[in-house]
Amino acid sequence: MKIIYHFGQEIGSETIVKKGLITDTASQISIIDSNNFTYKLDNLKEVRFVKINALGTMIRIINGNDMIYLSVPRLFFDKGTGFAIINYSATKRLGKLLMEKIKAQ
Repeated sequence: MKIIYHFGQEIGSETIVKKGLITDTASQISIIDSNNFTYKLDNLKEVRFVKINALGTMIRIINGNDMIYLSVPRLFFDKGTGFAIINYSATKRLGKLLMEKIKAQ
C-alpha cells in the first residue's frame, strides 16, 4: 500500500513528507522508502488517529523511540512541500491493522 510519512515529533503544513510503501507479512509490518530502505515496525507502542488542521486525518505511531505520522494518499503531487488528497477509508483500515499488530505483540 502506498503511503506518505514523516518521522518526527510534530507535523504541519510546511513539513516535507516522504513517499513509501507499507508492507504487511505474517511476521512484520515495514515501511519501504524510494531507496529501498526498510524500517521495521516491530516495537509498536502506540497507534492513534489524529486530525491535524489543514492536513486531515493521519495515523501517529510510536515505534520504539520513533514517532511516525502516516496517511494513505489518494493523490500526491511532489512539488514544494507536496500536496496530497488523503484516502480516509484506506487510512482508517491501515490504522486498524496496526492496532491489531499491537495486540498481537
